[in-house]
Amino acid sequence: MTPIIKDNTYIYIKELPNEIEPLMPLCSQSIRDKVEATNSPRRKCEIVASHLIIKDILGDNVSIAHDQNGAPILVGAQEYVSISHSATEIAIAINPHCPIGIDIENWRDQLIKVKSRFLSLQELDIYSTPQLMLQAWTIKESLYKVAQVPGISLADDIILPTDGNDNIAIVKTPQGECQFLFHIITSSPSRCVTLAHPL
Repeated sequence: MTPIIKDNTYIYIKELPNEIEPLMPLCSQSIRDKVEATNSPRRKCEIVASHLIIKDILGDNVSIAHDQNGAPILVGAQEYVSISHSATEIAIAINPHCPIGIDIENWRDQLIKVKSRFLSLQELDIYSTPQLMLQAWTIKESLYKVAQVPGISLADDIILPTDGNDNIAIVKTPQGECQFLFHIITSSPSRCVTLAHPL
């Protein structure tokens, strides 16, 4: 797999498999057990795809676990990892030096209905078109992941820049405000991928 490289982060984007049965012999017993314990067909595909991509990139001795907040971590490697799924794709970001957040999303009309839940009043005026709204969603989701502060509000605690040329956002945490850098890796009216990391 050829990654997209941004700020020492390696980003891998791949289509989710339609069927996992042919892939199961490639999976370890622990992954097969996780798949068996999952009822959702889509979640089964996500589990298999993420573990096979990590295996392909980092080798058989590296696996994915989750921390106390549910964020993915690597077992058997020192790198930081972030994982995101859309309806059809998986995005995995790996950085050897710092925490990261990745988000991949397809446009869906539901974002219009819930825009006030993830955009502040000022942001609603700026991120007003469907493509900008989709960008804002993926930016905030990637920032939420990298900030690792459970329970913060997307609308109130993650502040997007008001200047379209700026890619620095602020996250309000119990310890104070933190700045993060974000990069829109790809963006179209129907799909967006965003990476975030500490400034």
